[in-house]
Amino acid sequence: MSELAPSRRSAKDPVVNPSPPATDPAALVAKAAAMGVTIGEDAASEVLAYLDAMLQTNEHINLTAVRDREAAVVLHALDSLAFGLSELRPRHVLDVGTGNGFPGVGVAALWPQATATLMDKTGKKVRAIGGCLVAAGLDRIETLQMDASQAPALRKDFRHGFDVGTARAVARPEVVASLTEPLIRPGGHLVAWLEDGAEVPAKLGRFRHERTIAYDLPEPAARSRQLAVWQRT
Repeated sequence: MSELAPSRRSAKDPVVNPSPPATDPAALVAKAAAMGVTIGEDAASEVLAYLDAMLQTNEHINLTAVRDREAAVVLHALDSLAFGLSELRPRHVLDVGTGNGFPGVGVAALWPQATATLMDKTGKKVRAIGGCLVAAGLDRIETLQMDASQAPALRKDFRHGFDVGTARAVARPEVVASLTEPLIRPGGHLVAWLEDGAEVPAKLGRFRHERTIAYDLPEPAARSRQLAVWQRT
């Protein structure tokens, strides 16, 4: 019996576009470079390992509303790596209201020599991201369950103990500034991730606006964002 000849696709048949390949470390390096951020493949591998652990944990504990992995690469991993646009060189980083661990994990990947503390007042989230850090092999990053407003009283070593504070989707800049002011040393910086067009106050208590960097995130979750940087006087 002769084999059947391969069928030819009719011009009327719908064209199905193949799904793009899953983002691997090399692809994340390229996406960051397109945004203007330099990151090595080892660091990119850490970020993706944490992201995948977080998404797996998210099936049991709500850490993000983003379920699609490629959208999460953009909205969590790549968005966090935008910190590289600030040109800051942190030594001690505090991620306030860290939630699912971003942007703290991204900042720590960019600056592995820096200490990084991920702080959140919700114990369930802190325990979850702690497990994700272990799964990703990121034991150099500390997690802490604590209300930032109580941190100066509960941890005296935290008073002016950080040179960079980060906040993404936590609260209005005025609120974040009041929480972090006792924790950031004079000359240090507060960095906040904001939506495109959001107001950037010139003064936030002892913080003075230094610069705002606009950037664009790519598909499959394309949007415009801005990174606002204030310096503590």
